[in-house]
Amino acid sequence: MISRHTSSLVALVVLGALVACKKDPPPAPVISEVDAAPAPSAEPKLVDLGSCPGCQLAPTPTWAFEGIYSDPACTTPLAQTTVASCAAVPGFGASSLTYVDAVGQRKANEVAQVTLAEAPASAQRYRAVGKLCVRANEAAVDVTPSSCVGQKACRDTHGALTCAAASCRMFANGCPDFEETRLYATVDDPGLKIAAGGGMSGNMARLLACCNVLNSEATRLGLSPEAGLLRTAAAHCSAIVKQTGPNGTAPEAGLIRTMLAGRNVPAACSGF
Repeated sequence: MISRHTSSLVALVVLGALVACKKDPPPAPVISEVDAAPAPSAEPKLVDLGSCPGCQLAPTPTWAFEGIYSDPACTTPLAQTTVASCAAVPGFGASSLTYVDAVGQRKANEVAQVTLAEAPASAQRYRAVGKLCVRANEAAVDVTPSSCVGQKACRDTHGALTCAAASCRMFANGCPDFEETRLYATVDDPGLKIAAGGGMSGNMARLLACCNVLNSEATRLGLSPEAGLLRTAAAHCSAIVKQTGPNGTAPEAGLIRTMLAGRNVPAACSGF
């Protein structure tokens, strides 16, 4: 039989346990205004392009001939222009061209109205050094990607040149990574063509026209194997014209016919 003293002791223990269970819960943590602020967005902010470096005074590109040719014989001049960072790539067609270097009867610093057409960005280019025609060193500035007229060239997230605005990588200040580039164009200059063929015999004038057509077609085809063959034929053709002189008959033109055997020969090259 349990004594009254023992019962009282048990009651006190149970009462203490109940009181312990009814303690107030710990206070909720206080969240400051700084902690409650949403995390900043990882996307770069958009800014007015006019405030980006290079966009305030981007010059309008102008065309010039600066001693660059499209063929390994250095007979077909190319127009070129520098497209400044943040400047729109210029269009082609009728344009003013400054002949910085003399070519044919065009004098140095002469300005002429010509028709320009886009040259393949991947095509090889050449420069005359004395009597030699060598590959042009163009490592300093990259060539504008194709089909960029009216757009701005930039670097994408992989570092490649592009002119798709949505693909431009962005700096932390919100400005696109615009890039300075070069652009080339083929030149249709009637004055230059007349000067090149002036005073030549009929055969030589026709052969020169053949050279120009072969080179234009090679430029259009870019770096394909067919373009390489046409470019070589154009170089031989131009060399024959230079070596033969204005009054020659160029029996060596048979070499051109052999090189083009089995292919669709341009009308300007028929009959040789």
